[in-house]
Amino acid sequence: MGQITVSWIEQHRYLGIDSTAHSVVLSPPNDIGIKPSDALLIALASCTAHDIVEIIAKQRLTLERLVITATGEQAAEPPWAYQQIHLNYAIKAPGLGAAQAERAVNLALNSYCSVRASLSADIAVTFEISLID
Repeated sequence: MGQITVSWIEQHRYLGIDSTAHSVVLSPPNDIGIKPSDALLIALASCTAHDIVEIIAKQRLTLERLVITATGEQAAEPPWAYQQIHLNYAIKAPGLGAAQAERAVNLALNSYCSVRASLSADIAVTFEISLID
């Protein structure tokens, strides 16, 4: 079981330390750190990225570039929960076809990503893929 620690630094700044001792500063939007709700989007995107890298490698293809942009729509009232998340995958891997890319993203997002599996089923998560030449 992974364990993280979040410690108050000052004002509304916090230091998050993960189970492998990596750290990140979290804070409100106009401060020095990552906004916690954005950290959730980063976690989702990076979780799927890890799986996509593995899937493409198993296809014996060379991944040259992977950029994921995530946008989230949050409720207007507290607790400002995400209602929808959209992920845009830009992938460059010579020989990777559209069907292979779609399968890789689908597997990553819907079968392997622990972050997605931990999100409420009420959150609509959509994606699109752009293959880079």
